[in-house]
Amino acid sequence: MIINDDLHPCRAGEALVLHASSPRQERWQQLKETSPILRRVAALREAYQESENPVVSSLRSVTSTVASWFDENETARVLRSMKLLDPSFSMESFERELREYIVPEVVDAYLSADNDALKSWCSEAVRNQPRKKLKAAVNLHFFFLF
Repeated sequence: MIINDDLHPCRAGEALVLHASSPRQERWQQLKETSPILRRVAALREAYQESENPVVSSLRSVTSTVASWFDENETARVLRSMKLLDPSFSMESFERELREYIVPEVVDAYLSADNDALKSWCSEAVRNQPRKKLKAAVNLHFFFLF
């Protein structure tokens, strides 16, 4: 609970101080509220968004689908995050390292059930998979010739 200057308890939110908007934002907001053209555009946009007309609804669906084609996808977000962490990061060198070093080592360790090698690359759940599969095969009386 917050105490104000008069030493009276304040209710939630009474002690909040809102940050003042920038002058540019204030001018834009004032323009939107006073300009008849911008008010009409805002009213049309609201009517479009709230319309239940099947044609308008279909058009909204199409426009949102087309807009989603240009949204940032998960790969782009991850790539941007990697670039923030390491400015010299390049997808090509990462893919080359995966292809030539990491994937062959992990697959070899997985197929040979090498728990020590898997420990450096994988979580415990992934490391336990080869053992579980080998036990299941032995229980079904499969024989392995190495």
